[in-house]
Amino acid sequence: MNFFLGEIVGVGVPFLNAFLKNHHWSFQEVGIATSMIGFGTLLFQGFSGVFADLLREPRLLMGAMILLYGVCFSLVSVSTPHHTLTDSLLFGVGMASSFFAPLSASLAFSLVGHRSFAQVMGQTQMWNHAGFLVSALIAMGIIPFLGLGSVFIPIALGACLGAVSLVLIRKSDLIYHLVREPGEEKTLGENLDTIRDERTLSQVFIDFFKNPAIRILLLSTTLFQISNAPVMPLLLLYLRFLDGGNGKLAWVVLIAQATMIPVAWASARYSPRWGHKLVFSVAFIVMPIRSLICAATTNTGILLATQVLDGLAGGIYGVVVALIVGDLTRGKKGFNMLMGLSQIAMALGAVIGPMIQGITVGGVGFRFTFLVFAGVASLAGIIYFHFMPDDLSKHR
Repeated sequence: MNFFLGEIVGVGVPFLNAFLKNHHWSFQEVGIATSMIGFGTLLFQGFSGVFADLLREPRLLMGAMILLYGVCFSLVSVSTPHHTLTDSLLFGVGMASSFFAPLSASLAFSLVGHRSFAQVMGQTQMWNHAGFLVSALIAMGIIPFLGLGSVFIPIALGACLGAVSLVLIRKSDLIYHLVREPGEEKTLGENLDTIRDERTLSQVFIDFFKNPAIRILLLSTTLFQISNAPVMPLLLLYLRFLDGGNGKLAWVVLIAQATMIPVAWASARYSPRWGHKLVFSVAFIVMPIRSLICAATTNTGILLATQVLDGLAGGIYGVVVALIVGDLTRGKKGFNMLMGLSQIAMALGAVIGPMIQGITVGGVGFRFTFLVFAGVASLAGIIYFHFMPDDLSKHR
């Protein structure tokens, strides 16, 4: 499921800017359109974890959202003459994608519990990035012959296969990380995560914002995503502006995702040993460096090489955020809810970042825009490194 999830996301969002620009959309119109994905994600992100906690049917909900994502994105390929319709479809894309990360992590947690969560998160993220990688290879193969619009073809197929793959997960295996009565875990097996938390979900939500570690996590990752989310699409536009063609566009995704696969494995292996703060700090350090390099050069080879840094940051982020959430909610309710809240950071980044991009690129150019995102990334790193507690067990 995670493989096909990565495949459909990989061929859609990164090429959307170039696709719309190819259909004579202005930079401002492109910025608004791509920010609609962020608006959809932002409005539903916080509810995605709540829905998962209330419905207790993560497979069914994930299948529905994968299919919705596939339908909306596929229709974008024929809706570009109608800007309002395209914006509405992209809003639907954002709404569906808001459920992906919380539900994927919820399925992993429910299958293996806290003890093996880091290992399985590393595996699922590796498969997710492998899907991205395959999507980039597909794009490289079909774009030169069929044009940018061809990247929407694998989305429909991948969405169908992703939804069908959920049938292979048996409901009877989703027995971990459930609220249990005393002694019940003995009848279900050992090493299950036992939750005896009598708080309502509304009280759990309020308590999250009383926790300083959670506040810093949400603030720093929001700034991280504001500086990260628009940079890959911006780099695609910049390369197309410098090179005058589509030949190098797929390499932007390919290099990043190829880097993320081993980084996801390493993050899952070493973050529990070295500490989440240390490993996550690496992601915060490389982000401003990446944007500064993009601002300093017009060499397309060097610009492509910066995607290694993107892969390093993205590979760490995808794994460690879920591990931090798992630690902060161990033995308590609210894992799905906090996963949803943490993903609001990505939604805000997907809204604010493209809006900044649309304003600055059209007004002062690509290089200054990269500098703006480097500044935001630096601020995110300073806040995280200075204020995030080293020992999360004291802040549960």
